[in-house]
Amino acid sequence: MTSTNSTTSSSRTGKDERGRRARLSEPQREAADAARAAKIAALHDQIGEQVEQLTADPQWRAMLDAAAKFHTYSLNNQMLIELQAARLGISPTRVAGFGTWKALGRSVVKGSTGLAVLAPCTYTPKNTDPGQAAPAAATATGTAREPAGGDADQRAGARVLRGFRVAHVFDISQTDGDPLPDIVPELLTGDAPAALWDALATQVAGHGYTLVREACEQANGLTDPAARTVRVRPDVPEAQAVKTLAHELAHIECGHTADDFDYRGCRGRAEAEAGSIAYIVTAWAGLDAGAYTVPYVAAWSAGDTDIVRAAAATVTAAARRILDHLDGAESTENAARGTGTPPRQPDRPGRPPVPASLATT
Repeated sequence: MTSTNSTTSSSRTGKDERGRRARLSEPQREAADAARAAKIAALHDQIGEQVEQLTADPQWRAMLDAAAKFHTYSLNNQMLIELQAARLGISPTRVAGFGTWKALGRSVVKGSTGLAVLAPCTYTPKNTDPGQAAPAAATATGTAREPAGGDADQRAGARVLRGFRVAHVFDISQTDGDPLPDIVPELLTGDAPAALWDALATQVAGHGYTLVREACEQANGLTDPAARTVRVRPDVPEAQAVKTLAHELAHIECGHTADDFDYRGCRGRAEAEAGSIAYIVTAWAGLDAGAYTVPYVAAWSAGDTDIVRAAAATVTAAARRILDHLDGAESTENAARGTGTPPRQPDRPGRPPVPASLATT
């Protein structure tokens, strides 16, 4: 983790470099751009290498195998689970069906009340015409956008949705048995360059999203394309808040929030891409997000380093666009002040400021 002193030093060094860039000739800028591209590519390769090392660990592989058994629930089913759990006095963390818990070496405690969810009923239609493809189940359109009926967006090849049935799941607190293997990403600690938060927030606003600091259930940040909002938890250290903001901006920059992007179908890829981009952006500012990013990317890619490497073009291009905007914001500020050198930013303790109109209690 990066200490406060080293973060401040890295911030100033980065600003000095951007000030020098404003005075470079065109050939010098081209050479600098090439060097930047090489550094971004190297940072992304670093993630792939570290993911590969991590997934060789038997404990991590066991965690991935366990995580693969948990179903991804739609927003409607998440709300159903939360409402029923509240009535039972449960704070749900991991929920699964009776059979899944049994496969994980745990058993549901006798007398436990199941949490009702809507499970899709699908069938394979008879197709007498080999040239006619069977219709597929409905697809998702992005984060925070769920079909009205529940898990209709969970496709199974050419199977077609017939309707829904009521199924029951149980929270881990309602089970006994073997402990689940788990490796949790480490939150970043300490401060971050104040100007970095402001510049990333400006880019979020430029995409038409409103940034708010408020609770995000169990997540550190959430992007809602329908409401056009980006949420970042207010109770995390400044360095973690900046990394989370970079992560959510990466989702927008990569088109993961677009109407035609199947977020639920491609969630693993999308999260691996956003996590990698946030790592590059924060590393550029002198923050070390490796202890968080590597486990996060490994989990969402299911330890498949090919997924990480296949995303290289998307990750590096989006990271360069974000970093270019950071440089542009710095240059514009310098021009307005009539100076070719970047202004010094005062150190700000604690997390990034919350505008009074957006503050939550």
